[in-house]
Order: sequence, then C-alpha cells, then structure tokens
Amino acid sequence: MRIARPAFALFALSAAGCAVDAAAPDLAVDAPPLAESWIVSATPSIDLWSSGLNTNLSAWKHIHCYEDHGDGYMLTGINVHQEAIADPDEFVARMTGECREFDLTDPALPRTGGFATSNIFEAPLFRTGVFQLDVVDDNYPIGLDLKVDGNDDYVKDVRIVYAPLNWNATALALGSYSVTSWAFGYAGDNVSLSCPAQSVMTGLALRFDEVEGKIRKLKIHCRDLQP
Repeated sequence: MRIARPAFALFALSAAGCAVDAAAPDLAVDAPPLAESWIVSATPSIDLWSSGLNTNLSAWKHIHCYEDHGDGYMLTGINVHQEAIADPDEFVARMTGECREFDLTDPALPRTGGFATSNIFEAPLFRTGVFQLDVVDDNYPIGLDLKVDGNDDYVKDVRIVYAPLNWNATALALGSYSVTSWAFGYAGDNVSLSCPAQSVMTGLALRFDEVEGKIRKLKIHCRDLQP
C-alpha cells in the first residue's frame, strides 16, 4: 500500500541538493486536489407538470442549454411577461430563457463570459413589461417552482430554485437552497419541479394553448453534476 509523503519531505530533499524529479509524479498521484474538474451527465432526467388538457396545444417549445451551447451551460435565468390587460385570468404569457456557462475545469465552478438567450414561447397577446428571474452568482439552478390555478389547468407564476456549493466545493449544498422572487406575485397552488440530488437544471420545455395562450404542460431537464 502506498503511503502519501508530506510536502515538506520534497522541500527537504530539494534543499539538500538531492534529485527529486523521479519522486514528483508519485507525489501528484498520492495527494491530488480535492476536485480538479466537474462532469455534467450527457443523459438528462425530467420532472413534469401537466394540466391534463390537450386542446389546441402547441408542439413542445424549449430551451436546451446543454445541447445547444455546451456541457458547461445551465439555465440560470427566466424572463416572463403577463397576460394581456384585458384578459380576466392571470398567467405567464411569454417566456424567454438565459443560459450561462460555468468553468467545469475549476472546482469553484465560476461563471465565464459565455451567455445565450432563447425565446421559448409567446401567447397571441401579452403585456410588454418583462419580469426577470436570475440565479445569484456562485449558485447553481436545481429546480423550478410554479403557481398554477385552482383547477390545475395552467401556469400563473414561476420562480427558480438554486443552491451553492458546500464549503470545500465537492458537492451542491442542497440544504442551503434559495429561491428567486415570484415573477408576478400571483396567488395559486404550488407545484415544485425538482432536479435529483446533485443535479443542475440545464433546460426546460413546455406546451401552451395556442388559442388562450396558457401553459398547459411544463418540464425541466436536469443533469448530474459530479466532481
């Protein structure tokens, strides 16, 4: 069994003028960094909410950060618009998404300059004012909370769930999760779409009623994040 040699032994040998070139590779193997890089799974998992209504449904509209931009991209922002002022119901009537890149070769997973936005869907009518939901820096998206109407028929509001890394940057600290504010503050029933433990949200897809403009089905895409 190999025994790890302390770093001061290498310093002592060097100070004495002894050759240490042959020992250096062994030291690197014996005492690796806690995590040199991260891996994002190529296979997604999905959590789905469905109203069960299928009339006038669109095809799936989506944002896929991982597939479209690279394995370091996660869904860190959602921008939404309200229903038209004249509409008696309250609901999400337009949605765009923001993908941001993280440096998977760095255990701290810092954000890079990589950034991409995509239009996900828009109802026939919606208000021009936009409400922005963004994951705080040094945190990672792990799910989506929805407000749905009392009949579980459509999405009224949305917010993002996110978590930081633990103290030694080896895993997500899921017990320290946070949420953005609700976009509109509409009342409704809560629905939580959650990534499995140690997974991050890399996209979402939805189907909406092309006549009424309401989201009837919504699912998030998650991928394992492991050092």
